[in-house]
This record gives sequence, C-alpha cells and structure tokens, in this order.
Amino acid sequence: MCRLLLADDDVQQLGIRKLLLEAAGHEVAIAEDAPAARRLLEELRPDVLVMDLRLPKLKDGLSLIRSVDELHLAAKIIVLSGWTEELCDLPEEKLVCRVLGKPIRNEHLLEAISAAVSAPARNLP
Repeated sequence: MCRLLLADDDVQQLGIRKLLLEAAGHEVAIAEDAPAARRLLEELRPDVLVMDLRLPKLKDGLSLIRSVDELHLAAKIIVLSGWTEELCDLPEEKLVCRVLGKPIRNEHLLEAISAAVSAPARNLP
C-alpha cells in the first residue's frame, strides 16, 4: 500500500482514521498541528498527506500545502475540511488532488487515497 501522513487537530478522528487506514494495509503517521506535520513531512516523505485545512499553530492550511512543494516532495495531498471554498481559485489548488468536505465517510476517504496513489506523479522542481 502506501505511507500516509494524517494531519488534523481532532485527536479522536485521527485515531479512528489511523486504525481504518492501517487495517487497509497503509503505514500511517499522525500529526495534531502544523509544525508536527511539517516535521513529519520532511522526516517520513509520505506518499499521501491527508490534512485538515485548518490546523493549530498555522496561519492557514495553504502554508502546509506549500511546504510539500518547498520540500520537493512527491506526496499527493487530500484536504478534509468544512471550509473547502477556501481552496477555490488559489495557486495552491494545483497541488491538491482531492478535497473532501467534512464529515467524511470512511469509504470516500479510502477511495480518495486509492485514486491519489494511482494518479500520475507530480512534476517536481
């Protein structure tokens, strides 16, 4: 399967998603805030970043999305948010392969991850 990084401030949902994704065969790391997510991005170089758009200790989720580009990572990005309109018409949107509105159904998350992993690699600078 693949290496995933889940970044969300909802600790309960992180735990549930981690169990679900590990049961599906994925290797899963979790981060509860943006600095931890950025550190894990750099250390683990995951295949997929599944992130809440609004994370603690971060001006906005777009800066974490930009981190993937700045670190020259090939990670695909899936955004989970109740505020999906924040991504519309922004340059960072091209870095995101899927946006899923909260609350998210488990099967939709699994489908999004499968599609992200199957998608062509991003062109890195």
